[in-house]
Amino acid sequence: AWANFKATVWHKSFERILSSLAAKSKTGQWLECLDVVQRWFFLLILILSSNFEEQSTMALTRGVRALWPCPVCLVPHDKLSDMLHCYPRCTSRDLQAILETVRERETAEEREEVLKEYGLRDVLNSFSTVSSTDVHRTLSWDKLHFHSGGLWSDHLWVELQKYINGLGREKTSQVDKSYQSFPHWRDQKHPNQVMNISFTNNSTHEDISKMIVYATHNILTEADCPLGYLLLRCVRLYLELDMYASLEVHMTETISSGRHTHLAFAALLRSDKNWNFLKLHMGSHIFDDVEAKGAMRNYNTKPNEKMHGSLKDSYLLRTNFRDVAEQILSINTWQVAADHIRHRLFKFDDHQCQLDEEDLLEEEDFPATVVEHPVSTSNSFHVKLGSKQPLLTFDAIQTAHQADQAFINFHVKLNDFLNVLLPSLSILLPEGKHIHLRGTDEITEHHFIRINYESMVDWRQRTDYLRSNPRFFGSPRFDCVFIRLTENKVILGRLIFCFECLVGNNTFPLALVHPFDVPTGLRTRKDKDLNLFRVRTRPRAQAQFFPVRSFIRGAFLIADGPSDYLVVDTADTDMFLCIKMMHLEAGHIVHV
Repeated sequence: AWANFKATVWHKSFERILSSLAAKSKTGQWLECLDVVQRWFFLLILILSSNFEEQSTMALTRGVRALWPCPVCLVPHDKLSDMLHCYPRCTSRDLQAILETVRERETAEEREEVLKEYGLRDVLNSFSTVSSTDVHRTLSWDKLHFHSGGLWSDHLWVELQKYINGLGREKTSQVDKSYQSFPHWRDQKHPNQVMNISFTNNSTHEDISKMIVYATHNILTEADCPLGYLLLRCVRLYLELDMYASLEVHMTETISSGRHTHLAFAALLRSDKNWNFLKLHMGSHIFDDVEAKGAMRNYNTKPNEKMHGSLKDSYLLRTNFRDVAEQILSINTWQVAADHIRHRLFKFDDHQCQLDEEDLLEEEDFPATVVEHPVSTSNSFHVKLGSKQPLLTFDAIQTAHQADQAFINFHVKLNDFLNVLLPSLSILLPEGKHIHLRGTDEITEHHFIRINYESMVDWRQRTDYLRSNPRFFGSPRFDCVFIRLTENKVILGRLIFCFECLVGNNTFPLALVHPFDVPTGLRTRKDKDLNLFRVRTRPRAQAQFFPVRSFIRGAFLIADGPSDYLVVDTADTDMFLCIKMMHLEAGHIVHV
């Protein structure tokens, strides 16, 4: 009775919110479009963004303990782990027919028994007042609550902790040390202690999950913990499924690959045990929602959940705790105005930066290429050096880095590089003579690189901010990059030293890079099972110079031994597609 009362209050309240929309959904309304043409629109609701408890209230189902718990399809309560079978979809028309039949029963007890059989509540649904709206079709899969705050935080992470703790305190401590040693990456939290985390916000859980395979692949081995290793394979497929679901733009190929990954994940889970809970089943609807409503960002609850913090701060810090509604609305109005002004200022700054870069481009005729295989590229000025340091002589640089083999014969190697580079670009050597930089000549070091690149996901410009800094907030930080050698060949490498070198009247932005292009040999079974992309470094003494314009974007790599590194493809969606393409080019087959 209490649950029915809460549902009634919610729908009666929401019906008042929908009242203006409900009338216009039947009669329509003239609206002027962006092309200044008026058209007659019939309004309807296409998307509802909510967590599962809210979805149950909206659809008037009885929640996780109902015989038919899913508000989207007719899956029995004991078949939630069967993700390989496609169940019929719920429709408002069918459920309304059931309710009309139920209301014909004579006693309340009889009506309640029938309602329990169907997992429904006898409450008037407020969405029925809006024409052409089926509440079961508008309900959408939500990554924040069903993945990061559901399947991962409540199930996969709990099981992983159990298997890791079962291997002893040393292994548990090793996982925490792995997280501490991971390099920092923009827009990603860097927790130092994870094994004692049982409750935290969903965003932190998401960042923990992205790195867990790289922190535990040497701990949950097939020999030491077979079930833990099997679960780790499931987690890897879960992460791939999560990346496909997170894509900002979808194509037929990405949807197909996502569905295949979901089926592989379901099959592997079935081989472990029966995980019969609803948030696992809801993943069956991910790509149906993508095809019906577009990319997941259209109905993600994360932006709305983030608003809770500012509202809470406004309540605690800016009100007198009486009649707070008007006070919070006033504060919110000020915040919106300030955000609008800030947005306009940022747009102005971006416009000024673009003008500055166009001016630099007109002055600069040094194209993005490499020594061995020059390639023609666009004229976009996509790489910019920053954090300029004082001028240094080559002798001073070699003295400061005398223990680093990468800097042996630094200016001699640079002479050889420039003498090959300039002729290959049809740039005349100064006075027609070979370049001969001396130890007393000076260059300008830079500790920061900004790289603008075109995303493989939505073809829009994205930006990476990379560091080549021996003391970045007290610790050394030397980020990694994707480097284009030729039109068809890309390698990875770690920044060692970024600088500008003046040759004649031209200034060349260059970088000393430690290349990761040594063949890794046959793929191990573990790399196949966990779909890991491994690269191997050259000896440090074989560091090479590259024009910074041959850099494509930043790369997130984690050490796995003295000379091997693993590429973290779960850092963002573009990185995921980049590494997927490199897997295909290398002939790697996903091993499920």
